Amino acid sequence: MEFTRKAHRFYFNDETGKLAGEITFPAINDDQTWVIEHTFVRDDYGHQGIAGQLTRAVIEAARAEGKHIQPLCTYAKAYFDRHPEAADVLVTSSQSKE
Repeated sequence: MEFTRKAHRFYFNDETGKLAGEITFPAINDDQTWVIEHTFVRDDYGHQGIAGQLTRAVIEAARAEGKHIQPLCTYAKAYFDRHPEAADVLVTSSQSKE
């Protein structure tokens, strides 16, 4: 699935242009850390793995841009728990100070 990226947000719209899913990740620490604060997939798009795809898009962007991620939303926290291979982008306690 292709997502649109805007400042600190990946999202996609349905065929009518209505928001169908998004993940938001505002920056802290002089834009060195992205805080995943919200993951949303509309019910009619649920159970298709889209939230995971959105999260992977943020992880891939963080790797490409040398950023770290602090997962705050429950979905993102659970994703990182289930995917230890993504731990390389997780913020450490020394990096989490604003």
